[in-house]
Amino acid sequence: MSATSTWHPSRGPRGSGPGLVIPARTGRFRRLAVTLVGLSLIGSAAWGVTRSRIFDLRSLKVSGNVHVSSAEVARVAGLGPTTNVLWLSSGAVAGRLKSDPWIRDVRISRTLPSGVSITVVERTPVAILAGSHLLVSSDGVVLGPADATTRLPLIEGPPGHVGSAGLPLDLPALRVAASLPRDLATKLLRVGSSPSGDLALRLRDGTKVLFGNAEQDQAKAAALQALLRWMGRTGVRPAYIDVSVPMAPALLPVQGMGAGSGA
Repeated sequence: MSATSTWHPSRGPRGSGPGLVIPARTGRFRRLAVTLVGLSLIGSAAWGVTRSRIFDLRSLKVSGNVHVSSAEVARVAGLGPTTNVLWLSSGAVAGRLKSDPWIRDVRISRTLPSGVSITVVERTPVAILAGSHLLVSSDGVVLGPADATTRLPLIEGPPGHVGSAGLPLDLPALRVAASLPRDLATKLLRVGSSPSGDLALRLRDGTKVLFGNAEQDQAKAAALQALLRWMGRTGVRPAYIDVSVPMAPALLPVQGMGAGSGA
């Protein structure tokens, strides 16, 4: 009767001695390598998806723009059909748009996979720079040439001002021009300085306005606007209007008041 023998997987064929034994550490290294390769393949695939045409820009909505066209907004922003919306840098786009002098602020939002919305806040011109005939905004930014139909007051730049350089915010003439309601600004031809240093305004009909300094500019603008409405009702045509003390404005009429007139 023959003896019973047992074969173990860790040994070679019976009678051939011990078989090959794979250390446990080597097995772990293999599993780790396989995992890393798998993750690398997944990462590469994911990267490829984020760069695919799925995220190409297909819808661009621009709002708030009046002077700058939507096409110009897209051009300055550097946006086009091949723009990847997922990887779009809103900060970079905003920076490019703010390089346009007409654009004061901008808000950008994305709608994945392919939509971008841009809300533009434009600057508003308040005066025309005398000599160069350039439009100027309330914050002193020179916006570009004024056309022949623009009705805004002329102002002088500070001594030494050249070309399209921005104007200082504390320039009295700019400060006053920025404080004027739009319908009043269109009636003014110029905001200048008198020999005494006070501001002197001139209406388009030739009437002079003594404004005093730039303090209480809004109150003075309101007083001037009220006087002009009163003059329209009464037919008075003054040689000058004095609003340097806005609570007690005065005028020197060339013609007398019409019948039934009153302040």
